[in-house]
Amino acid sequence: MKVRIATCARLPEPDTDEAPLMAALADAGIDAALVAWDDPRADWAMSIPTVLRSTWNYALDPDAFLAWLDRAAGPMINPRDVVHDNIHKRYLVMLASRGVPVVPTTIVERGGAYVAIDAPRIVVKPEVGCASFETRVFAPGDPAAAVHVARLAATGAVLVQPYVDSVDSYGERSIVWIDGEVTHAIRKTPRFAGDDERIEGPFPIAADEREVALAALAPYVDRILYGRVDLARDANGRPMVMELELIEPSLFLARHPPALDRFIRGLQQRA
Repeated sequence: MKVRIATCARLPEPDTDEAPLMAALADAGIDAALVAWDDPRADWAMSIPTVLRSTWNYALDPDAFLAWLDRAAGPMINPRDVVHDNIHKRYLVMLASRGVPVVPTTIVERGGAYVAIDAPRIVVKPEVGCASFETRVFAPGDPAAAVHVARLAATGAVLVQPYVDSVDSYGERSIVWIDGEVTHAIRKTPRFAGDDERIEGPFPIAADEREVALAALAPYVDRILYGRVDLARDANGRPMVMELELIEPSLFLARHPPALDRFIRGLQQRA
């Protein structure tokens, strides 16, 4: 069995999943090669499965990334249409329309101007982004917020959201789902442009967090191998979705080895 593990030519940060995943693939007898999606020398004509993992620079050129995604031969894990849907963070609006609680989100369309929202602090981020790419926090009346929105909106849509205070105490919880099962949860600290990722855990998964995560994942569970739902609690303590990560999320596999075993078994069944 051969698979390609899709990465990028220059990782913006270390991939802590890479070493344990590659070792587990080798132990399972799977011939796996790390291949950068943006390497012009790479041969994507061979029809073998490609597993999306650390393609973390796609936000710099999402059109090129999606063109590669559709050009590469063989099955894509997770599937291509799921990636096309998930690459734009306006999926939060679609989640809300299904009754899934999400962080309130205002979308400034391409070419639009900053829209003030009622919040002590606001977060501004591009609609297509990875990790903390171009994500900044402002006071709502800060002129720099409008400047940042205008700069981002020159090339794409922008999300404006209230800063969720609970991320400073309870933290942002990343709920990891692999092959039909919620496996573990990690606590992340707030992260903005230029910050390093800081994580703790695994932590027990609260029943209400599990319920919201599964509701967010519901349309995809029979088609994807992995997913991650990042949650925070609102002012009333209720969990809401901050991100639904179905393309290339860190899965923190070393933090919970049974999740890695489940990932390998699920891949073997699909490839």
